[in-house]
Amino acid sequence: MHELGVLCQIVKKVSAIAEENKIRAIKHITLDVGTESTFVPVFLEKLFPVAADETELFKNSELRLSMVPGKNLVIKEIGY
Repeated sequence: MHELGVLCQIVKKVSAIAEENKIRAIKHITLDVGTESTFVPVFLEKLFPVAADETELFKNSELRLSMVPGKNLVIKEIGY
């Protein structure tokens, strides 16, 4: 489950930005997720509270997912 690792990094980055700007609470984080990514939206939603670790900064915060359509990937030729 790489979702947890990514969420932990997002929480870490948001925490640093909040500290720099003297922000005391985060209401929500909106995360754009490509539809062709390997992330499972339900895992992101379920694991966000674990990543946020229920710290005061993220108390009662929520993760909002925005699904972004991916581009159709077409592999025309693979050379070895």
